[in-house]
Amino acid sequence: MDIKAMNLARAKMYHFLSASYRDEIPLHLVEQMQGSDFLDRIVKLQEVCTIQDFCSGLNRMTAGLTAGTATEVFSELRYEYADLFLNASNNPAFPYESCYATREPLVMQEPVVAMRAALNAAGVHKNADYFDLDDHIAVELEFMRYLAEQAAYKDEDQASQFTFLRNHLMGWTVEFCAVLASAAKTDFYRGLSELTMSFLFNERMFSFSMLSEQATSQAYVTILEQMAAAIATLDLGEEYTTIAEGAEAPEKLRSVNTHCYICLGLCGQEVKVKDNIITGCKGLSGDPKGGGRLCIKGANAHNNTYSAYRLKTPLIKENGRFRKASWDEAMDRTVENLKKIDPVQVGFHQGNDFNMWCYEAVMAAYGTPNKVTHRQMCDNPARMANEKNFSEKRPWIDYANSKFILLFGINELATSAGQRKVTVLKQAVKNGAKLVVVDPRRCETAGIATEWICIKPGTDGAMAMGMCHTLVKEELYNKEFVEQWTYGFEAFKKRLLGEEDGVERTPEWAAEICGVSAETIRRLAHEFAAASPAAGANSWTGVSQGTNTLHAVQALIALNGLMGCFDAPGGPGLISKFKLASPWGNDQPKPPNNTAKVKLDKGHLWSGWIPGYFEKDVDEGKLKAMLCYFGNPVMSCGNEASVKRAIEKLEFSCSIDCFMSNTTELCDVVLPDCTYLEQSRVVTDWMYEAFISLGQKAITPMYQSRAIVSIFSELARRLGFGEYFPWKSDEEYMENQMRNQEIQIS
Repeated sequence: MDIKAMNLARAKMYHFLSASYRDEIPLHLVEQMQGSDFLDRIVKLQEVCTIQDFCSGLNRMTAGLTAGTATEVFSELRYEYADLFLNASNNPAFPYESCYATREPLVMQEPVVAMRAALNAAGVHKNADYFDLDDHIAVELEFMRYLAEQAAYKDEDQASQFTFLRNHLMGWTVEFCAVLASAAKTDFYRGLSELTMSFLFNERMFSFSMLSEQATSQAYVTILEQMAAAIATLDLGEEYTTIAEGAEAPEKLRSVNTHCYICLGLCGQEVKVKDNIITGCKGLSGDPKGGGRLCIKGANAHNNTYSAYRLKTPLIKENGRFRKASWDEAMDRTVENLKKIDPVQVGFHQGNDFNMWCYEAVMAAYGTPNKVTHRQMCDNPARMANEKNFSEKRPWIDYANSKFILLFGINELATSAGQRKVTVLKQAVKNGAKLVVVDPRRCETAGIATEWICIKPGTDGAMAMGMCHTLVKEELYNKEFVEQWTYGFEAFKKRLLGEEDGVERTPEWAAEICGVSAETIRRLAHEFAAASPAAGANSWTGVSQGTNTLHAVQALIALNGLMGCFDAPGGPGLISKFKLASPWGNDQPKPPNNTAKVKLDKGHLWSGWIPGYFEKDVDEGKLKAMLCYFGNPVMSCGNEASVKRAIEKLEFSCSIDCFMSNTTELCDVVLPDCTYLEQSRVVTDWMYEAFISLGQKAITPMYQSRAIVSIFSELARRLGFGEYFPWKSDEEYMENQMRNQEIQIS
């Protein structure tokens, strides 16, 4: 075999391997590989093959191909492809050089930059119509096909292909093939991994022989001849699929100013982007919420976007397993089920508030009254207590002016909502404010505290009641504030003094429950009173994720009420938020609110879809379907087993998410959402003062993921409400929302 024929045979092998990895194996290709034209040649090759691992892989591949009818094999390979390469299962095989170069499950790393440079040097680029990434194994294999064909037809220098082989494919595919062989369940993909590894090893040996001008292994020449003849019987197409002609100049480094969405702090964030790759995130200079700083999560927010575990395409479950689906098919399946089920019997679970105005409007037009959030996993009991006590969700303490800071279950240094609070708290301690941290463990914030109170878990309310007893019994409380600005004091006093039920909530009573001495409780009450109103008591999820937490939070918040700390310098602040205008312009029709005026469940503090009644509501036929947006009720609601059973009993369930969560894996349809760095919004928020924060898209959405406004606008169109969701760009609805503000988007 002369060198031209050799290169063309190699190109066919690369073409075959690339086609095997770039997407699920199509039915027509399975049929052709089951045909005698292909199999007879493979049998003939196996009779003369002396390269054991190559033939072993080929034998296993063909065994997988002939394990059933073409339709049966095709279906099984579709499920397997989704499991292995679309993150539909918990044991994927990442097909990206980046993951193996860095030993981290992260894509879009340095190998992508090097890959783009190699493509450009050869006068090609990754095809924009191929949704996957530049360093995907299918792209690298097809690029090798291109280089081999260039060498054959244009007598190009052989060195370029061998350089790419050495610097890219040989550097990571051995490990990838090992992972694939371990993760795969079908003989086809196990055999494909073995075949790929053997072929690339022999390619390396071939490159050595060519560069040293030595004879090529005859065994390898035989394999190439026979495989080329077999592959020629398949309809792989002649066009390139993952690459396209023409070099593309890389984009210059640019900065995108946005706001971090890792937590509710929304610190200002500067995102560095080069050639549509985020190279880093840092604090936005001059931002009043972050002070130019980001926490470790915000500084690495792009790692969430670049996680190799991202959902890439819509998925549909069949026979208990997921397969790849088009957006049209997945949307059709979702809307078909939503239309045939009464909206009153459909639950909407919201785990994210990104552009909440859009999906709430769509679900209201559809008509479901059943909406629930992730709050029971977060701080919902605290929010409910705060809103019931004084109509504020989260009363952040004015640390800068406080003399006494009492924190129950808040670890500000590690989990603060925004960097400003951390900075101001540290400075307050340096300036002499007393910081008392009540926490069962010596957390990071306890490390800088004046005093750490090691309380028994779940007993914060008792300690707070003991302190309140001291304030009331000894008449240390702010009588003027209590008389003018509070209600319910007399009833609360009776509870504290035991006049209501005969149990006096003394520090001694509290000490037996919480494990903190009565002397300490009484002393802290005196110190809190002496510092008031420049004092504040507050709690967070350390308190709100236990039992009886609503009343526990009410008890500790009562400390602020008794001493008149609310809205005082140094106390918990009450912040008024800005109000955005409607996303709908003056000349745009607003969607109807078809929400049924019924409540699925009734409770003392929470009516509607109560998570604790989920399975009961399904069993009684009150709930038949669920649409879940970026939520994970299996994890965030109590009783995981019950929630899982409830979802499995539903007639239909759809999840919109970036990742395959505990809940998503149970659903019938999965729609891939974007991360916040891939979509835009404008939102009102607060962190000591009221703000309007702009979240700007830093990069175009990856894979086949879509922004949430796009997803719900399309759902609205298919449900018959498309005329009410007319925007063609993010800027259009954001400009509408900002039209009542002095500052306009430009």
